[in-house]
Parts: sequence; structure tokens; C-alpha cells
Amino acid sequence: MEDRDVGKSNKIISVGHIALDYIFNVEKFPEPNTSIQIPSVKKYYGGAACNVAVAVAKLGLQSGIVSCVGHDFVNSGYSSYLKNLNIDVSSVYHSDEEETPKAWIFTDPDHNQMTFFLWGAAKHYNELKPPTFDGSIVHLATGDPKFNIKCAKCAKEHNIMVSFDPGQDLPLYSKDDMYSILDNLDFMFMNVHEYKRILKLLEINPKDLKEKVPILIVTYGKDGSILYQNNSEIKIPTIPANVEDPTGAGDSYRAGFLSAYLKGYNLKDCGIVASAVASFVVEKKGCQTNLPSWEDVLKRIKDNGYSIGGDMIIP
Repeated sequence: MEDRDVGKSNKIISVGHIALDYIFNVEKFPEPNTSIQIPSVKKYYGGAACNVAVAVAKLGLQSGIVSCVGHDFVNSGYSSYLKNLNIDVSSVYHSDEEETPKAWIFTDPDHNQMTFFLWGAAKHYNELKPPTFDGSIVHLATGDPKFNIKCAKCAKEHNIMVSFDPGQDLPLYSKDDMYSILDNLDFMFMNVHEYKRILKLLEINPKDLKEKVPILIVTYGKDGSILYQNNSEIKIPTIPANVEDPTGAGDSYRAGFLSAYLKGYNLKDCGIVASAVASFVVEKKGCQTNLPSWEDVLKRIKDNGYSIGGDMIIP
């Protein structure tokens, strides 16, 4: 275990979407100009940034969210749900004209996904200024690239660590946008598909990206993840799970990693915690349906034959 200076508070602030998710498992994706049958519809709480914020709160850390929501947010039940988790929502912008962002997520039997996203109230990001961040880490998730750049610069000016996950919003970033983000990062997360796209966007080789990002984590699905730091490579195993739906696994992985980091664990242990948190989420449909407590995570790690940091918790 390491003794870390975590700044003003042991708090993670997530920046990006709060969304209402509609998740479907389909036998295959339809061809253009055709249709397929889908199961019954159920609404879930989601949005990459809020998935991280909720997971962090469930793991016992202080959590906040910076986002844009619409006129339907309060009646959806999402607002009271976040407040009951003691998540700081004071920096959430409410639009009276637009809907809360919504995602329709389709997953095939091979766990490939296709998402249709309603931007809605998120169009107001370009009107906002970054808040006065009061945490230890600002995590930038899917959202408006220009606003994320502003938040990254603001956080670094106040000596707050910055984490970044472009996710499926990667196509919204220009080459210049991405370099502006990279100049202010401490952590960067992505899956292998996004990793390849970023290399192509930036027109650089993997070695250059690894040297530019202090801590780079690339996930490979069932094959685990790899962490790169100072020209070293750390392989992180997966924690076995009965997978029902992969939606939200990446967000919970980020939350687990950053939470363990603030608790003082080494990078390998942070990765194992991240894998354990993700293993819970994929066992139920919905990004926030089966999020674990810190005690649940430690038990699952132990049950799978791993030992981390003496299982100590730093307040």
C-alpha cells in the first residue's frame, strides 16, 4: 500500500453524460432497410459519467457529477436516486426545453454493441464553464469534447489529477482536441478498438502514445487488460463472471481502478479491483443494476485466489 497525497478530498468527480438507457439483446444486427424483433423495453439509469459516479459512491468514496439533464430528469426518478447515494449533483445543469440524453443500446451474442444516442440537453455543454473542482480526481467520460478540454485544463491548474475515457464519443474528437486532452492527463482508459482508432487519429505509433500518457490502460474484454507506465507493461487478469450483458463494464472498471488508486493500492492491485468491479456489472442487465460494495469486491478477489495490498482500506 502506498501513502498518497490525494489533494483536497478523497473524491472523484465525473464529467459527462447522465442518460436513460434502453438495452436490448438481439440475435444479430439488422441489415439496412430491414427489421428484426426485439424483446420488451425496460429503462435503466446510465450515461458513462454517471455510471462511474454511482460506482464510486457504492465503493464508499465521495462522488460528484458534472452533466446536463433535461426537463424529464426529476420525474424519471434518477435525480432522487443520485441524491440518496449522496452524490454531489450541484454542478448538474437542468434544461427546461430539452430531454435528458437517452441511449438505445443493442448487443449481439458475441457482445458486439451498437448504440443510438439522443444528445438532448447535452447540447448545453458549450454554454457552461468548468466548476470549481474540489476533488482528488476529475474523470472525463463521454460528453462534449470542448467542455472536456476546458475541464481538463481547469483541473490541472488546481493540481487535481485527470482521468479520461473517450468511449464511443471518440469520433467527435479532432486530432487537435485529442492532443489538448493528452497534455493534461494522468490516466487514460480505452478498449482495444478505441486504442487502435486513437493511434490512427493521432497518426502516432503505440510507443509514442505510451510515453505521452503517464498511466495508460487498454482493456481486451475476456482477455483482461494491460497497463502501461514508464515503458513498463502490467497485465491485469479478468475476474470470471456469468455474463448476461456487457453494458457498463468499462465504466465500472474505471471507477474501480480510480477508487483503488485513491485508497493507496499499487497499479496492479488497482487493475485487479477494476476487473472485480466489472465482473459484478456484467452479471445483470443495466450499467448500475449490480454494482458492488467495497466489501463485495474484496470477497470476490479473495474467492478467485488473488490477494491485494493486505486488503487494507485507507480512509
